[in-house]
Amino acid sequence: MWGYMRHNISANRRRKQKGSAMVEGALTLVAFVSLFLGAIDIAQILFIHQSIVERVRYAARVSAVNCCNEDTVKNLVVYGNATQPDGASGYWGMTTANVTVTFAGQNTPDQRVSIRVAGLPYRAHTPMMAGTFNNIPVNVTIPLELP
Repeated sequence: MWGYMRHNISANRRRKQKGSAMVEGALTLVAFVSLFLGAIDIAQILFIHQSIVERVRYAARVSAVNCCNEDTVKNLVVYGNATQPDGASGYWGMTTANVTVTFAGQNTPDQRVSIRVAGLPYRAHTPMMAGTFNNIPVNVTIPLELP
């Protein structure tokens, strides 16, 4: 008799715990997927930012050596070319309106070019963080080479 009761109690306990493993698994999976998607979003934002920094550095070096005008420098940043290709879209959705070029100290030994990229939207897809954010402005200043 006591054996039967012990068996009955443990069977009831097992029946009550059957669904708890699924609930725990579902909660763990939701947390893991959210963290994974967040890591992907942050990695994408860092990658885009660094690629824009490299593009701006390249345009600054070219303009420092070749003494380009503002439109040429903007096209170098946005399209990677001195001229806008037909039907081309900007790098990561960038437009020339996102780029500001300033030449300072013209005809002096302290002449330099400053390039700033701001207002470029990033899109995050992670739950609770989803939306569009503007980039951290990229500023590069480099002295111009004297001819």
